Amino acid sequence: MNFHFIKNCNYGCRYCYATFSETSGALVLPDDQLFGLVRLLARTYTKVTLAGGEPTLYRRLPELLAAIKEEGALTNLVTNGSRITPEWIEQHAHVLDFLTLSIDSADPATHRRLGRATRSGETLPGQHYIDLADAARAAGVVVKVNTVVTTVNARESIWGFILLLNPQRWKILQAAPVAGQNDEYIGALTPPRADFDTYVQRHQQELACSGIRVVVEPIEQIRGSYIMVDPQGRFFDSTAGTHSYSRPILQVGLDVAFAEVDFDADLFLARGGDADWRNGQAPDRPRPHASPVLAGVQE
Repeated sequence: MNFHFIKNCNYGCRYCYATFSETSGALVLPDDQLFGLVRLLARTYTKVTLAGGEPTLYRRLPELLAAIKEEGALTNLVTNGSRITPEWIEQHAHVLDFLTLSIDSADPATHRRLGRATRSGETLPGQHYIDLADAARAAGVVVKVNTVVTTVNARESIWGFILLLNPQRWKILQAAPVAGQNDEYIGALTPPRADFDTYVQRHQQELACSGIRVVVEPIEQIRGSYIMVDPQGRFFDSTAGTHSYSRPILQVGLDVAFAEVDFDADLFLARGGDADWRNGQAPDRPRPHASPVLAGVQE
């Protein structure tokens, strides 16, 4: 499951579907509530992915990762990479199972056009991402990369850069419009399905013998296939093209809150959402479901 626990971000990606700009709540829950909720989620799901916003902006992130590990779940950190170093990864590898780097291009100019940059336009050099990936692997942390395909980068070929990063898994996502989140730019950024498919095919051909698992997620496979919690501690989904929120989990309980959003378990499994468990990388914990990743999901 994905816990978008922090609202603020130091980047301004124009396609971002998780700005939560339509909500008036705090940037992050108070510490006692945040840690209580993350422990509950870690007792329920075999892997907790911390996302944002930008999770490395939270001062107690290592403690939050440790709390998840203490409850027996896997940890995954999704980050733009701007606030961590190889030394940070080495220091905190004992509480980090997966590091997912959000990278849309090998060209800093493309990142700047997409808003994957600071307000002053500062972007990260490609070598920084490579250094992070190398450090993670050396420390026993599994490396993943997420790339969002837009009209800006759809004609690029970054397979050579992906080979240098050498992630275990590269996820290619089609930029998706979500009303209330990315209305200003997404109309011009969403690529036609044919362009998305061409991008995927071009890279799959080049990476066919690399050992890198390429995961492809067009819009229709994204919506409804993720278990997500927002910075206010509510389940949410974007099945209808806009965010729909449950009541706060800590107020009504996990099962009641989860029943208030849409989730398609079949679609989740079809896109490989339980791959880490199937590959033997998730803890062997007793679960009432065929996939322990789906523990807590009502049949």
